Amino acid sequence: MCDLEKRLAYYEKLQKIIQCALNVALEPLPLERQLDHLLELMLSIPGLALLCKGAVFLKDERSEKLIMVASRGFSETQAQKCATIPLGYCLCGRAASSKKVVFVPHVNDHHDVKYAEMQDHGHYCIPILSGSRLLGVINTYVPAGHRREGVEEDFLVAIASTLAGIIERKKGELALQQAREELDMAVRRQTSKGMFNPYVIQKLVELWRGKDDPSEFVPNPIHVGRILEVVFQASLQRKEEVSIELSVSLIPPEGIDVHDDECNAMSLIFHHSIPFQVDALVALARSFDPVTTTFGVVPSKRDPEELEIYGAIYFNCASHHRFDAHSFNRSPKNMMTVMVRKVGCLQVFKGTDVIGGFDSGFFSEPTPPPFTDSPLAWNLLREVQTHSGYQRFGMGYWHVYRDFIDRLLLATAAKKNGGTIIWLPQSLEECAWHGAEPRFSLAEAPDGAQLLETFREMEAWSEFNRDAEAWHQQEMVRLRLKRELMGFADLLSRLTRVDGAMFLSDRLSPLTFGAMITAKPWKGGIVSWVEERMFPSVRMDLSRLGARHTSAVNFIGHCPGAVAFVISQDGPVAGLVQKDMDTIYWWPDCLGGLRDS
Repeated sequence: MCDLEKRLAYYEKLQKIIQCALNVALEPLPLERQLDHLLELMLSIPGLALLCKGAVFLKDERSEKLIMVASRGFSETQAQKCATIPLGYCLCGRAASSKKVVFVPHVNDHHDVKYAEMQDHGHYCIPILSGSRLLGVINTYVPAGHRREGVEEDFLVAIASTLAGIIERKKGELALQQAREELDMAVRRQTSKGMFNPYVIQKLVELWRGKDDPSEFVPNPIHVGRILEVVFQASLQRKEEVSIELSVSLIPPEGIDVHDDECNAMSLIFHHSIPFQVDALVALARSFDPVTTTFGVVPSKRDPEELEIYGAIYFNCASHHRFDAHSFNRSPKNMMTVMVRKVGCLQVFKGTDVIGGFDSGFFSEPTPPPFTDSPLAWNLLREVQTHSGYQRFGMGYWHVYRDFIDRLLLATAAKKNGGTIIWLPQSLEECAWHGAEPRFSLAEAPDGAQLLETFREMEAWSEFNRDAEAWHQQEMVRLRLKRELMGFADLLSRLTRVDGAMFLSDRLSPLTFGAMITAKPWKGGIVSWVEERMFPSVRMDLSRLGARHTSAVNFIGHCPGAVAFVISQDGPVAGLVQKDMDTIYWWPDCLGGLRDS
């Protein structure tokens, strides 16, 4: 084959390998993996006098040495000897220092790296250059006695040039990514400084003190600020495309007794304390459920203003809430806990009580739960008072009813699918179907109110007959009914996953699900009940709330007396009820301090 024919054949192969190289370069792989694929591709080209053995080195800018990042056919001994090559040392180092191709047909005196099993062979060592700047070296092996060919060498230089472009592109991507991360971190630091300023931290400390004994443990404001900032920054990270959820607790100097009746917890203590940093929290978070387990932090012995993670505390799930809906329900009151279940949103607890929160960059003080003393609760209670359970047990029945609603909303939010629940008094059913189109109507379903009445009856008996012989047997029956009610709440929550709204009667019996709301657009105003007490003139912009909220608002405007709960995919549950003919009240988060346990 004449020289021209060789060049044409090599040119055709070069076009194919460049195309393959560009395809590899576009894959979302680390540079070392890309170079490994390209080395394998290059050594497998038919027609080249290359042995199936070679390596790619990159120049380390700090040490001015060549670092082997990909290899084929190397023994373990050779890989160790060639892992790092100084410039000017051995054939690869000479190619790097001279920035010229080094060819040898046999092992000679310049072959500084030698090992016991080495056989005679030759080399093409090709520098990878970007202009005049050295990026690395390609080391290829040829049979002993091979003659240097210009066409072959030009082909290998062209491949090296292609690799140079890929390396430069990848380094540019990494530099851009690093710059973005640094900018992002700078923005987060500035954001956290604004959110967690001294005034806000001092306000949290005051809320912590409350009206309790002034001699009790009071968190150091420096430690409070540090926990808030680090937990906030950790919440903005993602691990394998999953957002971070975690809880961190500041432990008082005297510690906590995890074995007493109040706490009922278990501890995992690290052999060595871990610095309280974002990376550490992100690495640990996936291993622990933030509802049941918190990371215990204490001041560092080396620097009392710094914190360190000494271990994790697991709290027993036995709850003071009827249907197990409190987070850290057994944690002692002298423990400050910061929990994050949603990106950038923090809740601060004193024991089991919420004392503050941060959402969308704003601090908020604790607000009364919507089911205790609010227009939303009054709407529900007005219908509940007509139930036979209320006639028998009064507010005791109402408390069970209210707690079941808690459990239903928590179960729905936990599925992170979003949805709408319309609570509908029986007297309003005819009105409702003029503003909604049922889709999957139910002819038969459990009567939740009857189950709750039976449950309250068992509770009342247990409260007044603790010394009776049948108490333990009756208590087991009550616990079985509790599990049945929690299962019923879960069943109802699953009905909300179908597009549309689930309609629930005041008897807590599902009427239809997947219903389309057809009510005419609401012309009145919307106000946050939480904010109206402080800012009565502020009205909400409905366009900010999304399609689910809009349709729910329209229905509540059409059907006064109904209550709507809108569950967002990221967790919050909004409540809607009509205040008067011109205004609808909106609750941004009906769950408050409750979290499913």
